[in-house]
Amino acid sequence: MAAKKRKGPRHPGVVLIKPDAARRIGWRARYRDPDTHKLVKVSLDQALTTAEQRSVWAVNKSKQIAKRRIELESGAVRATGTKLSEALKKYFAANARLREGTLENYQRVSDKFEAWAARERITLCDDLTRPLLADFRTALINEKRRVHSAGTKRNEVRETDESRSAHTINGDLVKIGTILRYLVDQDLFPRLTEGDLRRALKHVPTTLERGEYLKPEECQALLRAALSHDAATYDITREEHRGLRPAGTTRRYDAVAPLITFVLLSGCRFGEAIGLRWDQVDLDALDGEGQRSGEIHLRGSDVKTRQARSIGLDVSPALHDMLARMHEASGGKGSVFGLTRPQAEAAAKRLRAEYGAPKTFTWQTLRRTCGTYLTNAPGIFGAASAYRSARQLGHSVQVAEKHYVGVIRGISRDARTLEAAMQLSELLSGSVRASQSEAAQ
Repeated sequence: MAAKKRKGPRHPGVVLIKPDAARRIGWRARYRDPDTHKLVKVSLDQALTTAEQRSVWAVNKSKQIAKRRIELESGAVRATGTKLSEALKKYFAANARLREGTLENYQRVSDKFEAWAARERITLCDDLTRPLLADFRTALINEKRRVHSAGTKRNEVRETDESRSAHTINGDLVKIGTILRYLVDQDLFPRLTEGDLRRALKHVPTTLERGEYLKPEECQALLRAALSHDAATYDITREEHRGLRPAGTTRRYDAVAPLITFVLLSGCRFGEAIGLRWDQVDLDALDGEGQRSGEIHLRGSDVKTRQARSIGLDVSPALHDMLARMHEASGGKGSVFGLTRPQAEAAAKRLRAEYGAPKTFTWQTLRRTCGTYLTNAPGIFGAASAYRSARQLGHSVQVAEKHYVGVIRGISRDARTLEAAMQLSELLSGSVRASQSEAAQ
């Protein structure tokens, strides 16, 4: 007599769970996901009204799970089940120590990526492939330039018919590439590799044009505009009307001329200058010849490259003199300039719109102007100009040679300071100094 065959479950690995009337829960199924190894519970379709229908569903699911296990054993890419939005949040949570401005820029591009993914119905990290990522690159390229409209709310922008510049597009590609590279290293995108990111997010070809910098007459015009801005007063204030102070003596705006002068003559980044505190300024530091010239120390935590650096003031005695006057007036405690980023940016906008400052004036233009004169003035650093200017501005010698060497000609060999090279010595020795001293008070 033949032995009876032992009957096993019709759908191994899949368990059907009976309804729970008290909790108003219908039929469910439980199984272990072959990709994530997590126990999964799913609600069955209400159309499965009979035991036979539910059993057929469980049998099919069991076969799918078995097939998937075989695929994974054969080298198939393992799915993670991670939502795209959760993965992006994980990047920012892990990199919360990045500088505030960096996080804002990365968050802006991340929001674009998430919005595009929603339009394409990409909800899981497992869904993203190299061809789809290449489509996102195309979307970035086709995106139109946005500008602030006059008479609108502060942060309101409108879309123009103009294409964005290649440099702006490449900036966005770098940011999303950095985010995805981190998440790929965390094995959250099983269908992407480092090579896929490189191919799908390749840069748009660009042309290297000469960088904008301010010529001597433009530097002079900017400082005069800043002085006029800082000297502006209200016609009469409530205190003045009450006789508590002379009429017309209340300044309308916070002084910005000291900050402009500092960035122009030090080459600091805007964020480095805004965050500068008096304990980072040593007015008694010695130069290479043992002369008292002063220096500014920028901590690694405050610098974009995370590399601390010191800026000697021997190349600009006028800057040393300005800081000495401000130090005496303020007591040398707290913030050097006492301005927030929004205040400084608003002042720059006013200078261009109302006070005749050069239209090309930006905080980055001031930094670039400093680098241009430091690199090309033969009387300041001599043959070591590219190296020394790169050290002061905090970038590589290759950047100095690529962007600054040979940009400006005709600087006198007798000009041994930045203010002399920029033809600002006379202006800085008179009215600017007086205005800066008053503003510091």
